[in-house]
Amino acid sequence: MTKLDINTIITRYLKDEATSEEISLLFEWVKKEGNQDIFKNLVKEDYQLKYDTGNWNSEIAFDKFLNEIKSKKASNSFPLYRSRQFFKYAAAILVLVASTTYYLINSSSSDDLNSNIDDNEISLQLYNGRVINIYQNRDTLIQFDNEIANISLKDGILYQQHLKPSKNSLNNNLLKVPYGKTISVRLEDGSTIKLNSGSHLSYPSSFSNESTRQVALQGEGYFEIAKNPLKPFVVKTEETYTRVYGTVFNISSYEDDEAIEVVLVEGSVGVGGKLRLQEDNLMMLKPSQKITNSKRDKNALIIQDVDVTPYVSWVEGVMSFEEENMSQIIRKLERRFNVSIINENKTLDERHFTGAFDSEDIESILKVIKTHTNFNYVINGKTIIINKTE
Repeated sequence: MTKLDINTIITRYLKDEATSEEISLLFEWVKKEGNQDIFKNLVKEDYQLKYDTGNWNSEIAFDKFLNEIKSKKASNSFPLYRSRQFFKYAAAILVLVASTTYYLINSSSSDDLNSNIDDNEISLQLYNGRVINIYQNRDTLIQFDNEIANISLKDGILYQQHLKPSKNSLNNNLLKVPYGKTISVRLEDGSTIKLNSGSHLSYPSSFSNESTRQVALQGEGYFEIAKNPLKPFVVKTEETYTRVYGTVFNISSYEDDEAIEVVLVEGSVGVGGKLRLQEDNLMMLKPSQKITNSKRDKNALIIQDVDVTPYVSWVEGVMSFEEENMSQIIRKLERRFNVSIINENKTLDERHFTGAFDSEDIESILKVIKTHTNFNYVINGKTIIINKTE
């Protein structure tokens, strides 16, 4: 039975349309050892609080699930009524096969729900304080306080549809991307933002009641902004303010970097520091220009003509270094590969490197750098130590 076959059967079953033959096939699929293990782990980790505020044992629940299907299979009778408990387990199987998850959140508290969040995965905090993990190829239906948010991740892009924000809520959504991962998010106005590893984006569910479309960024983001002359788009970082009407640009604003950089790919943007937020005081960029705001001198904004390729290549999975020292390269490697690098060879900081890598293997990158200078390194799990030169 193919993945498509079982997906179709489960979909029909959830609609109360499955035949007795299809239920028999479903039963045989669930009995397979590999599917049982996946099922039990998923029930234990994801469904304990999503479907039932009480505690229940995944092993007992699984046995009840099999017995119920088995009894219906034996009697060849399948009533239209499905118990809530039985529907829950069928829905769980749908997750395993179709990579689609439905979370029904009604009575669980935010603290209980958020305690299950995995910090090593992408997370989305909704405007009402609920937090969920975002996984590849898994759609999620979240229902709370009689409001529904349809959140889906397709081809690496996060969508939020049919979201009905609370009239009393002024909070934004907060999307957090851990080291080693990237994600794109499609905003309500059609704009798309791709977030690099170790980045946070705060954004509203809707811009309908706002005079500007404003988001806040910590980390790095590649912005493709939908044009709207009547409603400018604003990106705020810790030290800068970028105002656009419709354009493509990249902002790098990591907390541990020495400067904030805005690179314009196409269109036009105005950039200001904390003391230059008025539109008349913004410094305007042209395509293929970069503006740098040094954290040492927060009011010194410097514009340069640049080749934009090294600054935006990460969007396509390519790591680029342009006359960067080892400290800068180490920070990029740590974010990209979610590792910790300890550099005991300080002479490397005197060297600058230029290059581009599309490899997903950090060791390959280190070996290439090593060919241009003399150093050794040791990899121990997620820790890499660069040794002193003998």
